[in-house]
Amino acid sequence: MIRNIFYSIVLLYCLLAKAQIVTYEMPSNVKGNNEYIFSSPYYKVELIQENKVVPSNVFAMNAMHVTNNSKSTSWTNFSFQGTIKVRVILLKSKVNFVQVLPRISNIKVQIINDTTIEFELAKAGHYSVEFEKGIFIEHPLLLFANPLEENIPNRNEKNVIYFEPGFHELGDKFIIPSNTTVYIAGGAYVKGQFYAEGGKKISIKGRGILSGEDYKARTHNHMITIKNSEDISIEGITILHAPRYMISLSGFNHHIDNVKMMGWWFSTDGISAGENTLIENCFFKVNDDAVKLYNSHTTVKNCVIWQLENGAPFMISWNGGKDFGNIKVQDIDVIRVEHHWDNENLAVFCAVHGSKATISNFHIQDIRIDNSMWRIFHIVTRPNRWGNWNPTQGSLSNFIFKDIEFYGKQKIPSLLMGHDSNHPISNFTFDNLKINGKKMNTASDFIIIDKTTTREVIVQ
Repeated sequence: MIRNIFYSIVLLYCLLAKAQIVTYEMPSNVKGNNEYIFSSPYYKVELIQENKVVPSNVFAMNAMHVTNNSKSTSWTNFSFQGTIKVRVILLKSKVNFVQVLPRISNIKVQIINDTTIEFELAKAGHYSVEFEKGIFIEHPLLLFANPLEENIPNRNEKNVIYFEPGFHELGDKFIIPSNTTVYIAGGAYVKGQFYAEGGKKISIKGRGILSGEDYKARTHNHMITIKNSEDISIEGITILHAPRYMISLSGFNHHIDNVKMMGWWFSTDGISAGENTLIENCFFKVNDDAVKLYNSHTTVKNCVIWQLENGAPFMISWNGGKDFGNIKVQDIDVIRVEHHWDNENLAVFCAVHGSKATISNFHIQDIRIDNSMWRIFHIVTRPNRWGNWNPTQGSLSNFIFKDIEFYGKQKIPSLLMGHDSNHPISNFTFDNLKINGKKMNTASDFIIIDKTTTREVIVQ
């Protein structure tokens, strides 16, 4: 009897636990005449689970720079468990085409009528619902489908800074002490920037928004700056309108998980972090380098990247002054790359290494690149405006690119080239690189190699 009661309780818990949707309030500043964030005039989203229909607020912001190809970006942010049906209703156009990226998610979309589509989600992730074809999308819709939150801090606990739903204005340099959790609740909109130096055990988490809307490009520091610190974690939040980097950390032992970043300026890089850092489950729609691979023992995995017209999804070096390596990048979907003019920083994997560091031991695997019309690789050593050139040192070696898929056209060729014999590139392996489904068997199929400065290149 006792055993039957126990199993009944477990079954009830499982049934209750498998299904849940959490949506978030729209802060007061979104409801007014705010040019930086407003309720989307383009899309309406409803989430359906067990015949219950839950509206999910859809935000929008306009492009900020004259070169931006998208005119706006709309997004909705929710948390869930179990399987849900997503219903998207177009408010200003009709359905002539629809797809949901990343491609690997293999989401089947049902067109209900001229303005409505539906599809199922059974897995948390970051998705692009697209009603336009081509490299450039004028009015994209993004879904940030989060897992349910865990370990929400008590607002009354010591060392908790709690931003409840609503509008908050911090200023330019809100200092976070060590051993502090900053919680930005879903529905909270925090305007300003966070800063710490020499700190330990700082956590920034939640489902709310951090915005740098008051800052024009390069006029202020990064949105989150934490220097020379240890054990920093950032989880779940959305960051908008950065004047420089979204997140800049130095020190070691950091973890960045499920952070959504969207910016418009040429200086809006995504993440640069210290040694021994794990970056996972993040979304980038930025207009400068998405991930800076500048520090040893960095791992980046399970992310989705929409690269705007400037910068590289993965920047390996401009100015590496000290040796680094042992970096892993795996299971990444680069769903769009908007490169379309010739500049040295435009490639999916890019190094313009202009300083003395020996950069080595990179393993990059399971990368899927869709909707690109530019080059995959631009990896060179040469003087540049950001580096401190050393005439006798500076090299790149021991790189493995395995299981890389590229869909699009390399209108400008990939390049692998050292500057001279003192700045070589060596021991590069390209294992199972496919372009539009065709495996590349020789280097000349996809990349230009300067043989006088580059050696031991294997294509297999």
